[in-house]
Amino acid sequence: MRLVGVLAVVVLAGTLVSGCDKRAGLLAEQRGAAEQPGARRPGATTSKEPPPQAWRIAGSAETKPTSVLWDVVAVDATHAWAVGHDSYDPERSDTTGVPIVERWDGTTWTRAELPRVTWHGGLSLVAADAPDNVWALGGRGGSDPAQTETHLFRYDGTTWAEVPFPPAKGTTITDIAVSGGHTWLVGYHGGDVVIQEWDGSAWQQHQPPAECTRGGTSFGGMPTFCNFTGMVAFGPSDVWVAGNAAWPGFKGPLLFHWDGAVWKPVQVGVNDDDTAFSEIAGTPGDLWAVGNTSGYGGPVAAHGDGKKWRMVEGLATARITDVAVDDAGCPWVLENSPAPAATFATYRDRRWTRTDAPRPDETVGISLHGITAIPGTPNMLAVGDVDLPGEPRMLQSVVLEYRS
Repeated sequence: MRLVGVLAVVVLAGTLVSGCDKRAGLLAEQRGAAEQPGARRPGATTSKEPPPQAWRIAGSAETKPTSVLWDVVAVDATHAWAVGHDSYDPERSDTTGVPIVERWDGTTWTRAELPRVTWHGGLSLVAADAPDNVWALGGRGGSDPAQTETHLFRYDGTTWAEVPFPPAKGTTITDIAVSGGHTWLVGYHGGDVVIQEWDGSAWQQHQPPAECTRGGTSFGGMPTFCNFTGMVAFGPSDVWVAGNAAWPGFKGPLLFHWDGAVWKPVQVGVNDDDTAFSEIAGTPGDLWAVGNTSGYGGPVAAHGDGKKWRMVEGLATARITDVAVDDAGCPWVLENSPAPAATFATYRDRRWTRTDAPRPDETVGISLHGITAIPGTPNMLAVGDVDLPGEPRMLQSVVLEYRS
């Protein structure tokens, strides 16, 4: 039986307004005022509407098949980084693949120089809070999860250097966040939650919420567990993680909040449901979490101000890979179908609007994995890969940009 906090959802639906809706309302008011007789300022002249924004293919740094870009981050209009792997053979995953970092200066993407790498694999996550504080994470995988190797790099504005990382082999990091000089990593080792914080000089290990470790079973006899997946940080005492959990009396999607002292589970009104949040983005007081039901089934999305939450319906049945919130406060969700094809879904005026992702000519498919807003601008970046024609299947990294 699925138990949902219906009353809470209905009440909040009318009271919780996103930053995007507030911005849209303000613009509508301004347009209405401008249309009033005599509203034009003395000496003001009319001008043409700016060209519409659209997603288009950007020129990325040169890579070789198979190559994939997994994540992207921007800190301002002239500093962004994308990470992934190059020269990868899916049939020989343990002995092929080179980690890559691409840097964007506002116009051009170029390949960054990493320190000497002696392992094969790639980079899957990148986060930053300044042009001289960029972190990229990845490593070497394989058929045996116990042999997973995690590698972490930091860019100080001049060079990339590898940073010693405390967890042992077999640790999987699911996301990274950087804010105020602090770096946060979440993931798992075996069945245990991993939470690490870099305070500027050393790593600090955090204990998960007590609910995650108290034992017992949830609905259907599911043993207690917690998953920490997507993460966003606003400061050393304001960090949010998306995930899911099960413990006596609860099973379903939820969020976890760090207030500087403890990690607290935050429920969103859904219980006894095989659903998980995978990504979270936004600003303090205006957050969006997205995910899927078990087996990448139906999508789920929640919007909240940190205290009140409501589920937002209407996303397409597709695999959700990332979410970002633009400068106007509107969320953008990456949806991928098995075709492969990718769609951007954005929530404005209380409804989802979709745009198909463009792909280069003579390619037969596209998948997108990471998306970021460019702070201080209405523009955005997204990264992934396109399918090249022919057999065996080969992939080529791709960068898309949204700008006027």
